[in-house]
Amino acid sequence: MSEYKSGILLVNKPIDWTSNDVIKKLKSVFEIKKIGHAGTLDPLAKGVLPILINSATKYFDYFLNLNKIYLAEITFGYSTDTFDLEGKIVNSTKNIPTDVEQILKKLKTFKGSIKQKPPIYSALKKNGKKLYEYARNNQSIEIDERKVFVEDIKIIDWNFPKLTVSIECSSGFYVRSFANDLGISLNSFGVLSNLERVKYGEFNLNDSIEIEKIFSLEKNIITLDNLFINNQSLILNENEEERYYLGNTFQNESFTKNLLKSESVKIYNKSESFIGLLIYDFEKEFWKPKNIIR
Repeated sequence: MSEYKSGILLVNKPIDWTSNDVIKKLKSVFEIKKIGHAGTLDPLAKGVLPILINSATKYFDYFLNLNKIYLAEITFGYSTDTFDLEGKIVNSTKNIPTDVEQILKKLKTFKGSIKQKPPIYSALKKNGKKLYEYARNNQSIEIDERKVFVEDIKIIDWNFPKLTVSIECSSGFYVRSFANDLGISLNSFGVLSNLERVKYGEFNLNDSIEIEKIFSLEKNIITLDNLFINNQSLILNENEEERYYLGNTFQNESFTKNLLKSESVKIYNKSESFIGLLIYDFEKEFWKPKNIIR
């Protein structure tokens, strides 16, 4: 396996593609042993979709800690069973908000740590079954609320009856549910009519590439250390690198606890290629390798 083939590929997912469609397309063009995506985007959504290639698939959990920024368009006046334009209309009203100050006031109630109920048309599981399977079988199911965090919401445009907002939120936040809940909070109904993910952690839409323009993995893959821009780093010598690959622990003075200003330390070989992380075990008082990249 070529070293460059392990890393992150930032794809600008087009509308009407599922996240898995992107995976299938890349596998059909390139010989990739392992591949996955971080942070599913619905078919009607577009924007930043990180693709994890080969050893990068070990780093999926790190994406769960990254905030995302969306541009969301909400159309007031009706709602659907999917909370977006894919579903069938289940409610409608002529009571559509017109006062921007009223909208701003309600948006503030969605900021910070909030509880949110995911849409039933989602892949979340309950009792071992995906929620959308209950919906498709016309089965009622109690959906549990989940804690999510919203860093900020800003109004970008208000063109009655359409509201466009920028939302910075944690993983697990459903913009579709937000659109539905906002409509109800304004004594109306709302549906998510357009969605674009413009930022994922430190990865911007401008860093992403259109799926039809990906002709080379080598030119477009970015290394995994971009996930850890604020972490300290160490360069290992040949002997240390060999021990690292064997999974050995480190206790000498070169690996002091003072290095640990964040959860992990980035590890590079003498060629300055990123090869994984070291984490400190405070109970056993040694450093140990994690998520080794070969």
